[in-house]
Amino acid sequence: MQILAITELDFYKIDRCRRVISHDCAQKFAAIDLGVPLGCYGLSWRSDILEPIIVRSPDCLTVWIGVDQQLAAISLDEGRIIVALPLTEYLVQIVAIADVTAVLTQEKVLLFNASGSIRFSDDLPDQGIGMTVEGENLVIQMREGESLTLNPMRGYFQSMAASTTRRSP
Repeated sequence: MQILAITELDFYKIDRCRRVISHDCAQKFAAIDLGVPLGCYGLSWRSDILEPIIVRSPDCLTVWIGVDQQLAAISLDEGRIIVALPLTEYLVQIVAIADVTAVLTQEKVLLFNASGSIRFSDDLPDQGIGMTVEGENLVIQMREGESLTLNPMRGYFQSMAASTTRRSP
């Protein structure tokens, strides 16, 4: 799997159904080659600074692609686009673990099941700047130095779960 810079003209030569990410006022264009038999899919985006994020699921059945304010996932066994989602904020990071793919935007975290359905979505209290995997949890770093621990299998923040199970004395 490789990504190649292409011209705007070359982008529009790609079948519309294979333009997995497409912006109206795009400045950059690329093709992602998924090999035989799937072939190439097109990407276009606005930012001159940002580059696409490409992450393969651990089972190698899905490739997740994101850039600017767009997210997509392609089934590698069928070539079918299983997720095509515009985002309201800029994409920061994609992490694929076990049966879950975590997507961090500047203001939100989303968890997707292997099928592409949304398992969990929540706003962040501060701007998210990155995620790491620690054991079975995701730790989300915030711009102001705080971090949140998210259990991706259960779809809840650890600190929230702890506060809801406290009992009054």
